[in-house]
Amino acid sequence: MTAWPMRSWEQVPFDDVCTGILESGGIGGHDTPVSSTRRVPGTESERYSALVERSWLFLRFLPPCDWYRVRIEAPRDLGDLRVIAEESWFSDPSRADRDLRSVTASLAPGSQHYARVAAWESALDLTALDRRVTLFGRSREGPFTILDGNHRLLALTRRVGRAGVEPTGFDAYVGLSFGNCRWHGDVVRWEERPPRHGEGRRYVLRVW
Repeated sequence: MTAWPMRSWEQVPFDDVCTGILESGGIGGHDTPVSSTRRVPGTESERYSALVERSWLFLRFLPPCDWYRVRIEAPRDLGDLRVIAEESWFSDPSRADRDLRSVTASLAPGSQHYARVAAWESALDLTALDRRVTLFGRSREGPFTILDGNHRLLALTRRVGRAGVEPTGFDAYVGLSFGNCRWHGDVVRWEERPPRHGEGRRYVLRVW
């Protein structure tokens, strides 16, 4: 693991993170290469509403975080990054090898994720990465789960593994929280709550 704690960790408001995610296309399968600039709402409240509308489930599974902007160097730092623990990626996320190299090697040709990674690999440049990748972890030591940018960083992993490809760097947003989180692969728990409005047994998902 590299010396993450020794780097510059610039604390940023969550609105900066919202803007980066919206500019990248939003969480949840929309991160495909495009040539046009994506429209981002003009006010902070509108940006947050847009993020909730497109990505509410992902935000629900994310503990409250302190957010920072940190410089990522590739290929040096890629070993500290993990693909999000989500069922479309892994049949058992809590037991999966989620590091970028393992996932890159296991992508099945013809699958939806393989096609997206291949599309990004042919179109990837720093404009698709700088301040448009969002990570989160439990401490500055890492490792970090990729909340937004999984396909892009897998494409970058494939590219930098080739001979003659120059190292590159970009700024990413990193959220830190000590809490358990579904997207780290932590166990999800359902809790029984009192019935209401004449209903029978009622359960809610304990997210973190």
